[in-house]
Amino acid sequence: MSGYLINFIVYTTAMVGIIFLAVIVYKNFSAGASSKSKFLNVEDCINLAPRKNLYVIRAGEEKFLVASDVDRTCLISKLDDDNKKIDSKIDDLPDIIDFQMKKESKKVFKNIINNIRN
Repeated sequence: MSGYLINFIVYTTAMVGIIFLAVIVYKNFSAGASSKSKFLNVEDCINLAPRKNLYVIRAGEEKFLVASDVDRTCLISKLDDDNKKIDSKIDDLPDIIDFQMKKESKKVFKNIINNIRN
């Protein structure tokens, strides 16, 4: 009776080891097949609400602002290049009054945020 028990333990351990090895091999080969794209890259992500995000995505040399929701994903705009070198001094900075939004800009911005949240 003890011979059967020892054989059962040995064969069960061997089968668990083979299954474990197969899972490791599968994960290594499947990870290599789905390598990251060099063309597309997520630059930044902001969570607006649960399961609602705002992404900055780089596609080659261009950047895009994209809103993502459970139901849909939509392009908001193409972003300008950040590669411009800026040499400015503190005196060259605009006054704080210049940063106030116009009424039309506020409405557009609120509409974009409301569309993302809905």
